[in-house]
Amino acid sequence: MFASPVSADGVRHSVPRPGSSLLAATEGRAIHVRTAVDSLRRSLTETTSVEMSWRTILASRWRKEFPSCSTTFDQHVAWALVSMRMIGRSVGALSASASIRDAEAWFLGPIRPPILLSERIGDTDDRAAVNSLEAIQYDQVFRDLLPYILDAHGPGSRASVMKDPRRFRARLARSKAGAYYTPSDVADYIAREVIGGLGKPVHETTVLDPACGSGVFLRASLDLAAKGNGRLDPMVFIERCIFGIDVNPLAVEAACFVLVHECLAGTNGFTYRSPWSLWHRVRCNLCAADALTIRCSPPSSDTSQLLADLRVELNLNFVYPANTPLCSESDDIRCNQYFSIGTAFPNLASGADAVIGNPPYARVGRRHDGAALEHQFDSLASCNLADANLFPLFVEMMWQLAGQHQSASGMVVPLSIACSSRAQMTAIRQAIASSGGSWRFAFFDREPHALFGEEVKTRNAIVFRSNDYPARTRTTRISTGPLRRWNSRQRSEIFESIDFVKLEDETIATGIPKLGSDHAVSVYRMLVSRGTLLCNMCRAVTSCQTEDATLASLTTSVFVSGTAYNYLNVFRPHRNVPPRRAPWSTSKLLHLRFETERAATLAFAILSSRIAYWLWHVTGDGFHVTQVFITHLPINDTLLSDSSKRKLSRLGNQLWEEVQLSQSISINGGRQTVAYRPDASDHVRDEIDMLLLEALDVAPSFSRYLRDFTRSTVAASKGCV
Repeated sequence: MFASPVSADGVRHSVPRPGSSLLAATEGRAIHVRTAVDSLRRSLTETTSVEMSWRTILASRWRKEFPSCSTTFDQHVAWALVSMRMIGRSVGALSASASIRDAEAWFLGPIRPPILLSERIGDTDDRAAVNSLEAIQYDQVFRDLLPYILDAHGPGSRASVMKDPRRFRARLARSKAGAYYTPSDVADYIAREVIGGLGKPVHETTVLDPACGSGVFLRASLDLAAKGNGRLDPMVFIERCIFGIDVNPLAVEAACFVLVHECLAGTNGFTYRSPWSLWHRVRCNLCAADALTIRCSPPSSDTSQLLADLRVELNLNFVYPANTPLCSESDDIRCNQYFSIGTAFPNLASGADAVIGNPPYARVGRRHDGAALEHQFDSLASCNLADANLFPLFVEMMWQLAGQHQSASGMVVPLSIACSSRAQMTAIRQAIASSGGSWRFAFFDREPHALFGEEVKTRNAIVFRSNDYPARTRTTRISTGPLRRWNSRQRSEIFESIDFVKLEDETIATGIPKLGSDHAVSVYRMLVSRGTLLCNMCRAVTSCQTEDATLASLTTSVFVSGTAYNYLNVFRPHRNVPPRRAPWSTSKLLHLRFETERAATLAFAILSSRIAYWLWHVTGDGFHVTQVFITHLPINDTLLSDSSKRKLSRLGNQLWEEVQLSQSISINGGRQTVAYRPDASDHVRDEIDMLLLEALDVAPSFSRYLRDFTRSTVAASKGCV
C-alpha cells in the first residue's frame, strides 16, 4: 500500500482546519521551491539551447501538442529540475548534499539522452537552489502537499495579496486561469462518490480530469484504487485508467511528477527501470491541450497498439519526442484545430467511465474558434462569448466525455449554477435537464467556513451525474440538498453527512431549489405553483438610498436590504435612529410601496417570517436579496381571510415595535448600516408563521421544520457545533 498522507500529528495538511489554511500550509514549503526555481532560471538564458533540452528530455513522446498557454522554456526546465530533486529526496534516493545535476542523473538512471536539462546550470545557482530546497522537510506532509507545492502560480488569493502586495501578479494569473487549490478532502469525496459508485472494480475504472492542474483529482483516484487493492501496481493502474488534460503545460508536467512520486513512494515493492521512463509512461496519459477543442470522435486509426509499443520502448531505451501532431486540420470551417479524445487517449475512444475535476472559473474570452464552441456547447447559446464563463462548458463535458452506458461524473463548481439568472446559467440548467441521467447537487455556503478554505471565500456546488442505462432514454432525474453551512471543527464530518432528496419536477431552467427533505420539496412545489406573488400587493417596487428610509412620510413603505445572512433585513421607515455617527451605506435598498398602511404592515410580517427566510435560502445564494426574489415571493394577502388579515396586521405592527428595540448599528469602511433582527421577537414570528401556514394550507408541523432550519443555520454561522 502507499504511504499515508497523514502526518505524525494525525492531521492531513491538505485539508483546511481550525487555525490553518491549505494555502498557509503549502506556502511554508512552496516559497523555498519558487526561490530554487528562480535560482536555476538565472542560468537558463540561451533560449534555443534551453528549448532544445526541454524537447529532448520532457516533450511528449506520444503526440506533439499545441497547448494554448504562454509559458517559457526556462520555466519548464527549472521546475522540472527542482521537482526531480525534491522527489529524489522524498523517496530516499538522494542525500541532502545532492546537487541539481545529481538529481537529474538519478532521474535519468540508465537512460543516456544526447543533451541534459542541467547542462547550463552554473555551480553558484545549483548550490543556491539546493540550499533553498534543503529548507524543506521531506516527510508525509510534503507528500500530502506536493500537488500544491508544484503549482507554479504561487499564492494568489485575495487574502494573500492583502498580507503581501507582491503576490498581486500571482492573483492576476490565478484569476485569469480561474485556477484555485482544491482541498484533498473535496477531491477524495468526489472520487469516492463517482468512481466508487459505479459498481465496478475501482482498479478497472477509467478516469478523466479535463482540467487536471497539478493532479489533485488524479492522485485521489489513485489513492482510492490503492485502498481497494493493496497489491495494486500504481504504474499499471495509471497507464490503464488515469487520464488528464490541462491547457497549462507546466501543470501537466507537475501532475506527472506527482503521480511518479506516488509510484516511487509506495511500500508495495514494485521497481521501475528509471524515473524518466516512469515519467514518460505517465506523460502518455496526460495531455497539454485546450480541453474545449476535444471532439468526441474515435481515432482515425487503431492507435492502441502504437501506444503499447511506445510504452515498452520507453521502459527499455531513450525515445525521442513525438512528431505526430495531436491536433488535425478540421473540415469544419468554424474550427481551425481540434483533437479526438480517442487519438489522445485510445483507452477513452468510447468515453471515460468517470469524469471528475474542478474546472476553471474564468471568462472564455475572445477566441478564433468561437463559432465552433457555440456549436459544441449548449450553454453558450444566446451568450456573449467573451463574457461567458468556462465552467459550464466543463459541466457539459460531464456527459460529452463520459461513456454512453454505465458512467458517472462529478465536479465542484460555483453556486451560480443553481441560482444565477444570467443567460449562460439558464442555458446550462436547460442543457442538464435535456442531457439524461441522474443528477445530484450538493450546495455549500461561504460562511462561516468555505469549501476551498478561508483564503478563497466562494459559494460552491458539487455536481454529480450518473448514467446507468442506454443514452437513448433521455429521462433526467434531479436530486438536491440544502445550502450547507458549517465551521472548521465540523469539516471532518461534512462529507459523511451529505444526502439528497429527489425533485419530482425536472424543470430547473429558472433555478435548482436547495431543499433538505421530502416534506420541504412538497411544500416548496405547492407554494411556487400557486401564482400568488407578493408583487401583486405592491403599488411599486423600486430602489432607494438608505437615507430615504428615515422619511416619516413614507407610511405605506417597506424596505429590504440587498444582502442578508442570518435574517432578512426588513423594516419600515426608521424612527428610533441614533445620531448619524458616520455616512450612511451607499448600498441601495429595495423600496416596496403599498396602497395602504395595513397592506404595508401585512407585507412586513410576511417578509419577516421564517417562511420567507427559508424560501430565500432555497432559491438564492445565501447572501444577495434580489428584487426578483422579493417580488416573486409566492405569498400575498389574497390567501388570507379578513380575520387573518387583521391578525397578521396586528402581528406586523407588534413585530416592528419590538425589533426596533433590537436595532443593530454597524460601521464598516466609515459607513453606517442599520439592521433589525426579527429573531429577537421569536414569539411573534411563531404566530406569524402559524397564521401563514394555515392560509397556505401547509401542515402546522412544518413550523417546527422552519424553526429547526433557522436555528441550525444561524447556529452554524456563529460557529456552534
